Amino acid sequence: MAIGLMIAANNIGTINLARWVDTRPVLLLAFNSTNKILLTVAGRIPEWLFFTVPLLRLLAPDPLFYALGARYRNQAVRWGTDLYPGAKDWLTELTSGANPSAHRSLAVLTFIAPNNPVCLAAGVIRMPPRLFWTLNIAGTLTRLALIRLMAAVFADQLDKVVDAIVRYQSWFTRIMLVVLAVYTVVQVKRLAGSAEDLKPGSDPSAG
Repeated sequence: MAIGLMIAANNIGTINLARWVDTRPVLLLAFNSTNKILLTVAGRIPEWLFFTVPLLRLLAPDPLFYALGARYRNQAVRWGTDLYPGAKDWLTELTSGANPSAHRSLAVLTFIAPNNPVCLAAGVIRMPPRLFWTLNIAGTLTRLALIRLMAAVFADQLDKVVDAIVRYQSWFTRIMLVVLAVYTVVQVKRLAGSAEDLKPGSDPSAG
């Protein structure tokens, strides 16, 4: 349920990008802090808000995926590969126990790309929580700092992009609605198809 709500929040933020980027940039970040939105609003809000709001939003799903991985292990890997088919190969390899460098690789990934599949894998291999959170928070802050720097370097170009989005916000919003409708149908089918593994009462993997 919580993961579904966060997906819905992301979608709401994307749909309202054209309307909120100038008028409610902090609200936009609270709903969706993906890289493209971070870049568009980086120069439009105070630095402390830019680091605080996206940090909390980006970290919000991480304990859920970590806990799913730690609790269900093999079932969680199957669920994760259904939901994120692009991560199937490395997710399976790093959680199978056959890769002796899996812990080191996942530690690096948790710092440079602490996304949902990485957090799930960290839970599956039972990465120590203190290490997980240290790497995750440090990596997320580093990512925000780099995006803030990029936004400053390309400020003029980003202003032109945002101006175009705001100018054609009706068309932009309609296009986003169509894209997200298709994406949501695909995601719902994936979630429905893989939810059996994570039903209450299913036997978690030993370990």
